[in-house]
Amino acid sequence: MNEQNEAEREAPDSEPEELEDSVKNLLKGALGGAPAPETDVLGGVQRKLRDRSGGKFYADEWSTSKSSPTLTFLVTSALMLVIVLVTYAVLAPLRGKPERVGTEPVPVEVLPPVHR
Repeated sequence: MNEQNEAEREAPDSEPEELEDSVKNLLKGALGGAPAPETDVLGGVQRKLRDRSGGKFYADEWSTSKSSPTLTFLVTSALMLVIVLVTYAVLAPLRGKPERVGTEPVPVEVLPPVHR
């Protein structure tokens, strides 16, 4: 009986070790794989919308591009600065000079005069 008890004691101990090794191997295999390539969902949706709408939506390339149109921003801001400066140069002489206003008190009639 001692041999059977020893065999039973060894069997349960060996199974968890085998299970641990198999679980470790599974985890290593699951985590060690190459990452899946990312799909461009936004580009595909925009392309489908452009095709279905006949070019009404997302027809311009700058709204679907990956980089921002920096040159367009710079040119637009420079043009707006020129417009503001020209407007100031035209309107500045028209503003005139302030005039002095007399601050003498004027008598106020609270009740209208009575006419008989």
